[in-house]
Amino acid sequence: MDSVTRERPGRPRLHAAHCGSRGLAPRRHSVVRFLAFIDVSSSSERGHLTLYADPVSLARVDAAAPAAQVSGKLAPLEALRGLAACIVVAWHFFWAFDPARIGIEDGFDPSAAMLGSVGFASIDGPAAVTLFFVLSGFVLPLGFFRSGRTELVVRAAAKRWLRLLCLVMLAVLLSWLLFRCGLYRYREAAQLSQSNWLGTFGGSVKQAEFSPSLLGAVLEGSLFAFLREPATYDPVLWTMRHEFFGSFVSFFLAVMLWRARPAAALWLLVTAAVVVHSADPFLFAFVAGTGLAWFMSRFEFHLSAGLALACVAAGIFLFGYLEPRGSYAVFAAVQDPSPMRFDRIAIHTASGLLIIAGLLGNDRFARTFANPPFRLLGRLSFPVYLFHFPLLCSVASMLFILFRHSGSLYHTLLLVGAIYAPVVIAVGYAFARVDEAWLHWVNRFAARLTRPA
Repeated sequence: MDSVTRERPGRPRLHAAHCGSRGLAPRRHSVVRFLAFIDVSSSSERGHLTLYADPVSLARVDAAAPAAQVSGKLAPLEALRGLAACIVVAWHFFWAFDPARIGIEDGFDPSAAMLGSVGFASIDGPAAVTLFFVLSGFVLPLGFFRSGRTELVVRAAAKRWLRLLCLVMLAVLLSWLLFRCGLYRYREAAQLSQSNWLGTFGGSVKQAEFSPSLLGAVLEGSLFAFLREPATYDPVLWTMRHEFFGSFVSFFLAVMLWRARPAAALWLLVTAAVVVHSADPFLFAFVAGTGLAWFMSRFEFHLSAGLALACVAAGIFLFGYLEPRGSYAVFAAVQDPSPMRFDRIAIHTASGLLIIAGLLGNDRFARTFANPPFRLLGRLSFPVYLFHFPLLCSVASMLFILFRHSGSLYHTLLLVGAIYAPVVIAVGYAFARVDEAWLHWVNRFAARLTRPA
């Protein structure tokens, strides 16, 4: 996740906070309707402005803006990204070895599946991917929104491909090596688990015989992963194209929104959402994240613990949606019949916005997710996401074959998971160190590249 720059002291800042009995504004204030703050845009005032809000009114006072930042990053969002990566790992684990549990493959008893229950949120991989996109749309332009320094956008855009390149290339090369050495055992494991998805390497290798090519791996890791969806060596790389182009959508929108009045900003965001929906529906999540970043850079919420908890709870509920059944039967009216399933993207995007607002809107929530274990989880999110699938089809598949006949499926999954999870974390930690060194070089290179003449 790219670093976030603090706002310039001269730019007024608005914060929204729920007023409890002890959270009232000072004497000098005027109560206004919620939309009245949209015309507060003077850049000549000093200090920060805070808006204390109950559901009906706002009171404006001078105050300092607290920041939930650790080492220049929004720690709660780093932790959220790490949790999303863990959910993707769990999603693929159960899809590979217990497809009956998730309930999306034919031939299994749907009554035994988690699909349709709120608990499905704990393994909803598609929702976690959309959350990645919302987080990127929120974080990437936030430094520019808080500072107004155009060079931040230029530098971030200049380094975006290089920022993603290193670990993507290493993940593809690791997968190529596992293919070449015959260490993938996903086909044998799929025969035992009856997972069609695992048997085709996550839908990427449909032919019986696949000949890995070093040149093909290099091209996929350096270019094709960012330009097209098919990812032969690591299926999770299908997200890289959306991540890459979505980043530039966020950068462009940030520049357009910076000086815009709220009404014009809303019009720009709606227009952008319509345009990207027709081009690439996943980019809708980037537009939404960028809109939230713009809003919170001007009007940063401070929610009561109850409101923050309600936002997070509602977000988790929406996060569990995949099909309109069970607890989510009400969403049958908005189900998209097209293969892209925009209903999922839109609902998961709303989920991400609610969770982000809840986490950043309350200092107690923010501090909880800024603890060292969550910060470590955030550091590991990118390498865990990229490397877990090759490890799933090699290490985890070997373990599943080894233990499957020695006990029940439940005990087999416990044994495999108890070994596979630490391996994924260890590999993720090792490559996180590599990524940090690479990012240090990329930042220096981008700084030199975009230095004014």
